[in-house]
Amino acid sequence: MNSINQLLFFRFIILSISQFIIFNNFLIFGNTVNIYLIFIIVFPLNFNKSLAYIITFIYGFVIDFFSNSFGIITFSLLISILIKPYILKFAFGNFDVNKVRKTSEYISGTSLYQQISYLILMFFIHQLILNSVEIFSLQNFDVIFNKTLISSIISIIFSYFLLLIFFRKNA
Repeated sequence: MNSINQLLFFRFIILSISQFIIFNNFLIFGNTVNIYLIFIIVFPLNFNKSLAYIITFIYGFVIDFFSNSFGIITFSLLISILIKPYILKFAFGNFDVNKVRKTSEYISGTSLYQQISYLILMFFIHQLILNSVEIFSLQNFDVIFNKTLISSIISIIFSYFLLLIFFRKNA
């Protein structure tokens, strides 16, 4: 098992356990803190695509199983990893997927504005998909939008601090 696979396995275990033991029990304004998206945010880009989708499916399944969300998290995680390269290009501008080995190293070497815009886009789109599928009614669009906005802000704050702790620059 090489270092990338060990790192992915370690992140898989740590983020899964911390999500369903610690963060599923936090209720802030009626919303739980969703830090499990960090796994997708720092997932290596040059990884085998089909294997990345399988790992994401298993990761989402584990989170769904312990969160009682009936596959909604798995669906939104798969959409999130699918659109991740486009969000990276939008947030970081001249982003070349082939030159970056680890997303976390690239993110730690960019400006605060780019990091925050990347997190905001990833979390907002993920939460919008998650809440749209959960509520599944256009009549409740205001509820979907409010829940998406609040849970995105809460999750971004917690995730950004976790990313700062575990992925800071070695200066």
